[in-house]
Amino acid sequence: MEARVLSMIFLFMIIWIASPSPSSCARLGFPTTSTLRDDYFDSYAAATSDRYNNKKYGDDQVVAIPYTLNEYYGSPAKRQIDDDSPGFPEAWRSLATSTFNVMNYGAVGNGQVDDTQAFLKAWGDVCGSTQGIPTLIIPKGNNFLLNSVVFQGPCRAGSVNFQLNGNIVAPNDMNAWRDKDKWVQFVDVQGLIINGGGQIDGQGHVWWKVCDNTNCQRPTALHIDKCQGLRLSDITHINSAKNHISIVDCNDVQISDIVIKAPEDSPNTDGIDITMSTNINIQHSFIGTGDDCIAINTGSSHINITDVLCGPGHGISIGSLGQHGTYSTVEYVQVRHCTFKGTQNGMRIKTWQGGSGFARHIIFEDIIIQESRNPIIIDQKYSDIPTGFGSLLDQGNAVQVSDVMYRDIRGLVAGEIAITLDCDGRIGCTNVVMDNIDLTSSDPGEKTYAYCKNVHGSSSSSTPNVPCL
Repeated sequence: MEARVLSMIFLFMIIWIASPSPSSCARLGFPTTSTLRDDYFDSYAAATSDRYNNKKYGDDQVVAIPYTLNEYYGSPAKRQIDDDSPGFPEAWRSLATSTFNVMNYGAVGNGQVDDTQAFLKAWGDVCGSTQGIPTLIIPKGNNFLLNSVVFQGPCRAGSVNFQLNGNIVAPNDMNAWRDKDKWVQFVDVQGLIINGGGQIDGQGHVWWKVCDNTNCQRPTALHIDKCQGLRLSDITHINSAKNHISIVDCNDVQISDIVIKAPEDSPNTDGIDITMSTNINIQHSFIGTGDDCIAINTGSSHINITDVLCGPGHGISIGSLGQHGTYSTVEYVQVRHCTFKGTQNGMRIKTWQGGSGFARHIIFEDIIIQESRNPIIIDQKYSDIPTGFGSLLDQGNAVQVSDVMYRDIRGLVAGEIAITLDCDGRIGCTNVVMDNIDLTSSDPGEKTYAYCKNVHGSSSSSTPNVPCL
């Protein structure tokens, strides 16, 4: 019995050793399973290509059928996974991929059906994924209707991508809104990337008809809160009900190659508002709205704005700061290589009477003015309180404005006043420098003027002349 068992084991070992591997078959010239399969597919493609290649459809359309399966399906790296394939659990699919298309979560994309829940389901998988850079795909050629929505973090991956290839649109019925303060929110998402070449449409005209003052509640279109390392680029943003983009409590932010547009008479439609944020870079963008192109608010520092075309609108503003007697600060701001076209204001620093804090270490350099009003403004005594009503007017407090440089500012001014420096009589503005200023009237033969009060600093080569510097 034992001898029989041993002989059988010995026989199996001989068969196993003698069996050639696929690679050894290939070396010896024998066909393997893979070569037989490839030969079959290639011969099939060749046999069928004569029947279908260059087959005419209609009068002038020609459809060329590829000769190989790789040409037909694309290379394996480019082939899309069939998200509807049966027998593949949803949880496994989420772990196996880094891209999540909202259409696979029930989004319709016709601009009529509310796709908010489909987006949130997709975001749940994006935020829970750890494969590469998880990416939410909003496909091109679709309009996705979203109501008020919060894309909440933190997410498991160090960076996530909101790839907006298509368009998202807001409800065009004010009564349909669930949150009239904010529309699309990203909260606590580290390494957030928003790009894709798509469009965000706030449908603001619905609100502008009935809300033409600052007291009417309207939603901010895109509110980004506590998102460190934000990268926002290559999108178009139009017609927000109120301000288009709010950056709040963020650090290390890059914004580039974006377009923001709203009508010149649309109320309070700021382009980008920055609050309590640091290390913000905005560049290579166009912003034209009914209010500030960019507003830098309290708690913000190390803000760099480069190569931005602003207009129409109210220019680039520091503030307003110190409203209702509050303590407000902004520092280390650089605005360079920018153009203001047809704006109501240009470079503006605005602080409320009765407030406290500071606006300091601010540089405006290499700026072109194209028929804009009020190119340079420091208003340290701002107030919208009617005469005789405000106790703040009698207080000795003011937000300190200091270390402000205007260098290489040139262009045509729509109006007589090119420079306004209106500072508080008790606090004043200090170390304000004008260097190489050339602001002339857009009306031939007309002069431009500068108005200044309670300002200390210096002026070199300035047109118009600044009498108090």
